[in-house]
Amino acid sequence: MIAKMRMGPKGQVVIPKMFRDDLGLKAGEEVIVEHRENEVAIKRTVSNIAEIAKAIALSGKKRKITMEEIRKGYFEQLDERYARLHR
Repeated sequence: MIAKMRMGPKGQVVIPKMFRDDLGLKAGEEVIVEHRENEVAIKRTVSNIAEIAKAIALSGKKRKITMEEIRKGYFEQLDERYARLHR
């Protein structure tokens, strides 16, 4: 799917409903914005370590991931979940 969107004066772009529905994105949900060469990718946040590993593997970048990176991602997820539960 491809959609042409217009950027607003504050740099905001609306993610089309068909994309939000396809990805299961809900209002207020955090997303990951990644700059790649001459494009910007918007991704769902991952919910567990297995999904993080899969996202890295599918990114096409060949590099080793350290245990420290895995721990950091895990604890960031715990912090985010705690913050969401205690709003």
